[in-house]
Amino acid sequence: MEIDPLADALPPRYAIESDDEDEYNPLATQRADEGPIVNVKIESQITAGCPLVIASGPAGNFWADGADLGEQQGAIFINNIQVGFLFKPSSTRAVVLVSEATTALPLWSMNKYVNDILDRLQPSAVSILDVYSIQSYISSELLPVHEAPVRYLSLGNISLNPFQIFAPPNILQSTSAAFMSAMNIRTLSSTSSYKSNAVILLLPLPEISRTAPSKLSTSRLSRPSRDQAWSVEMMMEVDERLFRMVGAKRSGTWALRSMPAGSAFGLSKKRQNFAEVGEGSMYI
Repeated sequence: MEIDPLADALPPRYAIESDDEDEYNPLATQRADEGPIVNVKIESQITAGCPLVIASGPAGNFWADGADLGEQQGAIFINNIQVGFLFKPSSTRAVVLVSEATTALPLWSMNKYVNDILDRLQPSAVSILDVYSIQSYISSELLPVHEAPVRYLSLGNISLNPFQIFAPPNILQSTSAAFMSAMNIRTLSSTSSYKSNAVILLLPLPEISRTAPSKLSTSRLSRPSRDQAWSVEMMMEVDERLFRMVGAKRSGTWALRSMPAGSAFGLSKKRQNFAEVGEGSMYI
């Protein structure tokens, strides 16, 4: 690329060629090795080593309404914004993380968030609840929206009838996928305690999922309405599987409760001032 060194103006954008990547680029506003700061803070006294159930985004928000999680036992913050809510229900030995119920994570924050949680909690097994978009799902079989199944991904070779596998060429680009990726790496490690016991259950979402935001903020996004949300029968089966898959079957069943105004996760506003909204960040 030939540039007049005496020219007063920068070269046009099309003149910055691909082979100039290693040279000084006057159009660049940030160094390539500089990324956003991700400061993860986990406030909890929960003992490490328990099975972990993660409920993420709109699926987690809706599921938590009927899961009887009890009092909140901890919180996870990224850059002083609360992203995760930790619970230790008396009905099970598993720890429950309700993640991204009030905000959605940008891609650049997922890896640090996931690995800090796994390092802190050191779960013996993990199950995750999230969503997939029916409209975006690629399949050889055309199914009506009301017949769309719960789908799953697993690190092990297991079958979860009547659920169906989340099959290629469909992909996940969400925090749930980041959890699975991190756990797979730990499974392959010779010093790892993870033994391929990690599963994602994906609820069918009628609309196209939102993409991950570019910035982390305290979003207040719409949640599924009672008429548009998942059936009680589906949620009861999913709830039972979430705990059984990590060897922490709990007493009681999932039951959607009527929630007072200004509350979320079945907790009154006086006890916890949570938002009632959430967003998934998975897309295909």
